[in-house]
Parts: sequence; C-alpha cells; structure tokens
Amino acid sequence: DALDKDLDSWDEKWQFWSQLINEYSVEYEPSKAMKQLKKLLNGKNYFIATSTFGHFFEKAGFDQEKIFNVFGDWTMMQCSSGLNHGTRSDLSTVKRYVNGQGEVPRCEDCNSPMELHMPLNAHFFPDEDANTRFRWFLTRNQTKKVVVLELGVDPTSPQLLDPMVKLVEQFKD
Repeated sequence: DALDKDLDSWDEKWQFWSQLINEYSVEYEPSKAMKQLKKLLNGKNYFIATSTFGHFFEKAGFDQEKIFNVFGDWTMMQCSSGLNHGTRSDLSTVKRYVNGQGEVPRCEDCNSPMELHMPLNAHFFPDEDANTRFRWFLTRNQTKKVVVLELGVDPTSPQLLDPMVKLVEQFKD
C-alpha cells in the first residue's frame, strides 16, 4: 500500500510537471527580444549562464554548447535515488502525460522514479560539462573586453547575481 501511495505521489508530480513543461517550454515561441538578442550575438563569441530552466535559449536557436543552465533544465530528468546516473530528456514523458497516457519514468540503472533535473532537493547534480565550458570561456577571455548582461536578475536572485558581480569586479575588462 505504501508503494502505491508513493507511485500515486510521483504520478501526480509528473502530471503537474508535464503541464508546466508543455505550456512554458514545449510550446514556447521565442519572443521578439530573444530573437533580437540572438541576432545581436550572431558571429560573436558569447556564453550564456542562465538561471532559467525552461530551455528558452535552446529553443531560440542559441548554441547549446554555449549555455549553462545553472539551476538545471526541466526538459531533462535525473534519478531520484540521490545517485548520479546521468540525465536524459523527459519530453517523451511530458508528451505522454499531456496526452493522458503518462507513466512515471524509471531510472534505467536502479529503477527509482525519475525527477526533474532541477535543485528540488539534495539530489541535484549540476551540469558539470556546461560549468566547465563556462569556466573555459571565462579563462580564454580574461584579458579581453567581455560584456556581461544580467537580464531579469535582481537582488532577489543572489545565487546568480552575486557571482556575476564578483566576476565583473575581479576582471575590470
């Protein structure tokens, strides 16, 4: 009975998550401002570190290798066991739930329920590859003039604002 209750709970989570992901990511169309930003960066060396988790920059056509989703990406899922078994796309799961045919996805390694690749709990594993690419971008450009745009970031999101302020303070160019 406890197992059924747990499955129902995961099922409810996936129903809720799937509706949000479908509405705000799957059906997302890049805004005029996003298209203008893409045009502005065309042909330029750039890197995007973002606190958005909705896959907006990817859907707008920005190079996925130049994006670090600091707080994860809700179009990806990870094992809920607390072990890092990697991530995989959740879009087929989302599609099935939206169509009323959803089933809780399971980890291919340990059969635990999968959860969104976001810091929902202590199980979150940041994208180390993207973090490394971001660090290399900064290292390769530390003697060049770099523009840092903080779009939609304010004092209520210090986890992204503070490191960027410190970075700009440390490297005056």
